[in-house]
Amino acid sequence: MGEFAVPVLREETMSNGFTIPILGGERRRQVLNEVLKFKMRPDDVIVATYPKAGTTWLQEIVWLICNNADTALARKVKLTDRYDWVEGGEYRPTEGFKKLDSRPMERTRFIKTHLPFQLLPTELQNEAIGKLIYVARNPKDNCVSFYHFLRMHKTAHEPGTLNEFTERFYRGNVPRGSWFDHVEKYWQISQERRSNMHIVLYENMQRNCKEEIRILAKFLEKDLSETQIDIIANHCAFDNMKDNDSVNFSHFVAAGVFDDSVSKFMRKGQVGDWKNHFTVSQNQEFDDVLRKKTKDWTLKFDFE
Repeated sequence: MGEFAVPVLREETMSNGFTIPILGGERRRQVLNEVLKFKMRPDDVIVATYPKAGTTWLQEIVWLICNNADTALARKVKLTDRYDWVEGGEYRPTEGFKKLDSRPMERTRFIKTHLPFQLLPTELQNEAIGKLIYVARNPKDNCVSFYHFLRMHKTAHEPGTLNEFTERFYRGNVPRGSWFDHVEKYWQISQERRSNMHIVLYENMQRNCKEEIRILAKFLEKDLSETQIDIIANHCAFDNMKDNDSVNFSHFVAAGVFDDSVSKFMRKGQVGDWKNHFTVSQNQEFDDVLRKKTKDWTLKFDFE
């Protein structure tokens, strides 16, 4: 791993009693506790996801909807400068809530997070404030994508083999905790708070991106022309995103944080890529776990 020290993943209990695996360190636990106290603004727009569920894709779509499909500005200003990562201080002290607090009051703040709902700012948990958008991806593809991301991230938790990582993924012993708990909680809350919360399925975005843009624009209370919808859909097509330095995290490669010789940050983006990685027995085991953990869910996923 070169000059980077690989942090240890361990269970930590936050000030509100919620327990989650984090990359060990008192500083990181402190940051997550500070996030709980973060003050929201009524016009905040929050994109929440489990890691590698389509975060960057949805961020770009949402920002363009809110900014009149201004792709010229989107290409000029990196996504990491247009969005603030609320728990970013967990990794980089200059980011997160400190950066958010400095944003002008008259401008909408765009926020991303991978935190479980229970670790969002307490104010946001208790009130329907701002616009909260959550994207969920089928767990097989999400697991594979997360595995490859951890392989190429020099400061992330070592994922081991895919078989080892998949077993930890079942148990929730991975950074950000259980996929099942993460998705289920956001889904439950969305059913209670339809006014300020919206769930997007990754597979639906793949199937008909323009229709999902229309739905998101209505949720965000933005009027878009069909021409603007076409512009956003084209700009956010996978191949175009992959070649766009404002969103493909090439600056993280240049900084030595990501190793793109191991894997690409934007790797394939396909529905059903899990078939290229799981053996028949691994898939059967995954299906067994999936049936047990989601038997009462009304939220359904496409796997191909």
